[in-house]
Amino acid sequence: MDTQKKIKVMVIGDFLIFRNGLKLLLETEKNIKVVGEAANLSEASDSISKTRPDILLVDSSEADKSTFTSFVSSQPSYISIIILTNSSEIEMHRKYLMLGVNGVVTKEQTANILFKAINKVHDGEVWFVRKLMNETIRQLITEKKSMPEEIYSYNCSGLSTRERDVLILICQGMKNKIIADKLFISETTVRHHLTSIFEKLNVTSRLELVVHAFKEKLVEVPVDSFEFSSAFK
Repeated sequence: MDTQKKIKVMVIGDFLIFRNGLKLLLETEKNIKVVGEAANLSEASDSISKTRPDILLVDSSEADKSTFTSFVSSQPSYISIIILTNSSEIEMHRKYLMLGVNGVVTKEQTANILFKAINKVHDGEVWFVRKLMNETIRQLITEKKSMPEEIYSYNCSGLSTRERDVLILICQGMKNKIIADKLFISETTVRHHLTSIFEKLNVTSRLELVVHAFKEKLVEVPVDSFEFSSAFK
C-alpha cells in the first residue's frame, strides 16, 4: 500500500517499553505508519505540527492528567484520539467520552481489536462500548429534561428547518434510509444535510453530533426513544 495512504499514528505514554512495544505491534499492520512518539502531552504538543498524525494513541497514564482536557481541545480537527487503558469500568470510559476522545481500547483486548478501532476512528466513526453509548446519551437526555423549560434552547446554530428535522431524527437513532423515508427525500439529500450540519455545528461524526445536540439542548427527544446503534458509525 502506498505510504501516503497509510494511517499516521503517534504513540503517547510515559514508559519507553510501552511506546516501543506498541510501535512494533502497529508496524505489523500494512496500512498503519507510526510517525512519532512522546513521553507526555507537552512533548506530543511540540511534535504534532511537524509529524501531522491522523490518530493519537494515548496511554491512560497521560489521559488521566489534569492537563488532558486542554490538550484535547487544542488539537486540530483532523486529529482523532484513542485512549489505551487497563480499566474496563464504564464510568472511566464515560469520562473519556465526555472529554471528546474518539475511542477507548482496553489493554486486555487483542491487536486485531486495536487495529479495527484505529481504522474505524480514522473513517470518522467512534470506538466505545455500546452499553456506554446508550447510557451516556440517555443520561444527557435525562439531565436536560430535569432543567427548567426556560433554559432550553432550540437555536440550532443556523440550521435550516430541514436540517433541524434531520438532526431530530438522528438523535432518535435513525439511519439515513429511515430518515429519508420519513422526510420524503433521498438518502443522498440526507447525506448532504448531514455534511452541512457537521460543518455548522463543528462536529465530525454522528455520535459527536448527538452528544453535542443533547449537551447544548438543541433538540427535545423522549428519553425512552434513544438507542445507540450502527447508525452512529
